[in-house]
Amino acid sequence: MTQATVILAVVTAALVGLAWRKERGLAARGLQMGLKSLQGQLALLLIAFVLAGFVEALVPAELVRRWLSAEAGLKGILIGCIAGGMLPFGPYVVFPMAAAIRAAGAGDATIVAFVVGWMMWSTSKIAYEMATLGPGFTWRRMGLFLLFPPLAGVLALVLLGT
Repeated sequence: MTQATVILAVVTAALVGLAWRKERGLAARGLQMGLKSLQGQLALLLIAFVLAGFVEALVPAELVRRWLSAEAGLKGILIGCIAGGMLPFGPYVVFPMAAAIRAAGAGDATIVAFVVGWMMWSTSKIAYEMATLGPGFTWRRMGLFLLFPPLAGVLALVLLGT
């Protein structure tokens, strides 16, 4: 079990205890609501992890090492930024993909750039942002955010060395 799993389990157990103390049926309702959420997301989670497995299996390790490892340097960081920014998926897909690419040999700096690129450059949000906040705001925000994913990758490379 990972540390994050243990922390989530402890927090969940504390919330179950709190709900049980507050009202007997509240814990059961919370469990039902959680299972209903899981039921709605289960197909997406399964597909995301299968997709990540195929990414890891189909992308040759030598290609990952050459283009995305720590030795790839700035080239790998820029590829990570662009790839992350182009993904129109949510975290259920992006993080398993990042883990698969990392397991295939990508450097931590590339993965940092990939995740930050997805968070800041994601093309899936642009249309909604333009419609709600206006094109001027969207382009100014994108311009301000342009440097952060590569900068995060370079900082990770310098600080972590991988």
